[in-house]
Amino acid sequence: MEKIDYLIEYLVKENEAININEIPVNCVDKKNLYRSLCNIRKPRKISPEYLEIEDEYLQEELSKKHITYDEDLEYVSQVYPKSKLEFKNKICLWKGDITLLKVDAIVNAANSGGLGCFIPCHKCIDNCIHSFSGIRLRLECDTKMDEIGTLETGKAFITKGYNLPAKYVIHTVGPIINLRVTKDDKEKLADCYINSLKLAMRNNIRTIAFPCISTGEFRFPKKEASKIAIRTVTEFLDEHGVEFDKIIFNVFTDEDNKIYEQNLQNYYLK
Repeated sequence: MEKIDYLIEYLVKENEAININEIPVNCVDKKNLYRSLCNIRKPRKISPEYLEIEDEYLQEELSKKHITYDEDLEYVSQVYPKSKLEFKNKICLWKGDITLLKVDAIVNAANSGGLGCFIPCHKCIDNCIHSFSGIRLRLECDTKMDEIGTLETGKAFITKGYNLPAKYVIHTVGPIINLRVTKDDKEKLADCYINSLKLAMRNNIRTIAFPCISTGEFRFPKKEASKIAIRTVTEFLDEHGVEFDKIIFNVFTDEDNKIYEQNLQNYYLK
């Protein structure tokens, strides 16, 4: 408990706008408070001692969790041998927590700010990735955003994974759907996959996991998004298949899992 107490004390002390009368005693409440303080913290200079202790704490927490390794994931060709999907010996479907997946890179469904979710303990993938990676991730994202200026929809940039099992995180912004899905929305969603895969190739990344980009709070219809994702990845592999060992479609809900199962087995996308 000493490490998390130090982290909380540091984060409270550095932010004059925070007024906490009493630090929780309960372990779960302490973890939620620490995560919340990290979530709302703007990217600014921080002490090396803090970063060292945070790394130790997050690595200890990670060691208590079950890590899934890419070599344990079965290809579509193994699970659905009758599938007509091209490159079914390169593509996998996996249901689970992407922050516990040990691959070369995971893809983050980011926002246009590129600095992660600032809502305390929000359940979005952006928040989870930043929370379990540590403050170093937001600091690197800030440096990248200084170079980029604006992270446009469909574009992507890459960072280290820090305290995640994955070596890298590729951050991309999917389209936000308002009244209906437009042709531009479909193209921008495809761009998220294309630009992420291009970054992966440039960084010698051979295993990469994609979440269901834009289908949560960005409201892209799930079935259509799944078809775009599978088609785009398949077409990319048609030119660059030799560059990748495994491309993983990561789902978190039963609904998403069912949609991808159906499309990977039955939908011929050409």
